[in-house]
Amino acid sequence: MTPSDSDPRSPSPRAAAPPVDPLEVRSNPRVGTDVPVEIYTSDFSGALHGRTRDLSIGGACIATQSPFAIKSIQRVILGLPSQRLAIDAVGCWQRSDPSDDLVLTGISFERPHPEQLEAVWDQVLDSGKKLARFLYERTALHELGLEEAMGLAQVTRFRTMNAGDTIYRQGTHGEMNDSIFLITEGSITLQVRIRNAIEQPLCQLSVGDLFGGLPLLADLPHAESAVANTPVRLLEIDQASFRHLRSMKPWLGHRLGVALLRVHAQRMAQTLGLASQTL
Repeated sequence: MTPSDSDPRSPSPRAAAPPVDPLEVRSNPRVGTDVPVEIYTSDFSGALHGRTRDLSIGGACIATQSPFAIKSIQRVILGLPSQRLAIDAVGCWQRSDPSDDLVLTGISFERPHPEQLEAVWDQVLDSGKKLARFLYERTALHELGLEEAMGLAQVTRFRTMNAGDTIYRQGTHGEMNDSIFLITEGSITLQVRIRNAIEQPLCQLSVGDLFGGLPLLADLPHAESAVANTPVRLLEIDQASFRHLRSMKPWLGHRLGVALLRVHAQRMAQTLGLASQTL
């Protein structure tokens, strides 16, 4: 894969559109993977430190504390559980993630050796298996078979939030936080605004719970706000991934949508009950 500015599918500079995330059109399976990474560029003598959000044999998404010139990327060192793996890389895209106070950068691996590809592929497979078992055994998506859970694991990305962070706000739509989320660590509170003044807790969610995604499913604003109670790690299926899922694996996209709508319907019943008590 080459940087997005050489990809004919990328928007022209005149369009002034945000950079295309190549993960939207990446043909290789990629899974949520959280490992340390060192980034080496032509602009700095030392390493820039970050963590991967997802990984495939073609590249990765990396979160860092601050931006840097993506054209200057030369190589990265991935801190895989089995080894430290150095791979030449090129930058593809970069965007800020205001909710996390982080910068996300997409990279493509440049002419990796077969043994490097094997190490990355082993990590992708291992992470995919672990995520699939988690989805199958511990989440509201348990009705999916293990094979379908594996397919779902391949469109995920990890995301971390601090205690007190707002993941998304009630009434918002079309922003970066329209994603579908699953909690893998920590807990959050869903809350609704009553009479445009009082933030009333609706329920507390913990590991395995599913939330968000209403703007993706129904083109509607979020019906509640989601706030982290503790440091949380989330498994995210963003707009591009959900669109890819519905296009390439429509039955799985349908099953995910049905499961999520069922969760939203159950919580809407809770919301109506709460509203009737406060009137």
